[in-house]
Amino acid sequence: MNNRRHLIPLFGTFVLWGSLYIVAKVALKTIPPVTLLLMRYLVSVPALYVVLRLRKALKPLRREDLPTIAFIGFLGYFCSFCLQNMGVNRLSGSVSSLLGAMNPIFIPVLASLFLREKLTVAKIACVAVSMVGVVIIVGADGQVDPYGAALMLTSVFLWSATSIVIRRTSGRYDPMQVAMMALICALPFTGISALIELRTQPCTLTTQGLLAVLYMGLLCTAGAHSLWNLSLSLMDASFCSMFYPLQPLVSSVLGVLVLGEAISVRFVAGGAIICCGIVAAVLSGKKA
Repeated sequence: MNNRRHLIPLFGTFVLWGSLYIVAKVALKTIPPVTLLLMRYLVSVPALYVVLRLRKALKPLRREDLPTIAFIGFLGYFCSFCLQNMGVNRLSGSVSSLLGAMNPIFIPVLASLFLREKLTVAKIACVAVSMVGVVIIVGADGQVDPYGAALMLTSVFLWSATSIVIRRTSGRYDPMQVAMMALICALPFTGISALIELRTQPCTLTTQGLLAVLYMGLLCTAGAHSLWNLSLSLMDASFCSMFYPLQPLVSSVLGVLVLGEAISVRFVAGGAIICCGIVAAVLSGKKA
């Protein structure tokens, strides 16, 4: 951790994840939410496969692990990300990213329930602090769609639950391989849902939309996962997680520059409180 060059891939990870919400807003102008998710996965799966082959990290899938991988694909990569895209479609990119960065808040609570990890008073306080920030933002004079915020929070909760299941496969497969296999399992559900969606919502494939899909699939998925794994191999996971607040910061800046979004005082105040809760949750987890 003394080598500052190790921070480059870590910064790159959260810059890409932060830009994902802004690029998604651009793509959602012409592509419906679930259809956009399907197109992103059709780009991501081959990209992840190529990266894994280059890293020589592919392992044969054990038959007993297939139900777990399928569950991860359904709950996380289908249910959670479908809700995420629907939430992003109703919210600004900056608010979406801020709510999407709350995984370090939900995971300790779920870990205490399903992994029997100790839930301390400090962790409960972190959750309470962050939820106060959410209330401040969502109650910002009706400017934030409460339904969209509920979709985002449900998405984060489901992804946090998925992360608990993913922990059970840790050590058996490379995290990128777990992601790729789960994406493959999610494709049938996503494809069927996209076909149903297209019966009522039009889809226009513009150059801008297609470039956004390629960016999300190649850089924000395969690229960001590669940088995140590299960061975890160089530094402690708790230290890496402390950079989660960088994600909504990047989204807020890009939202202003690219989409012309306005950042209110209440957003800044609520965002600061949520970020404090995230950092405190990570620090308390590190001490434990």
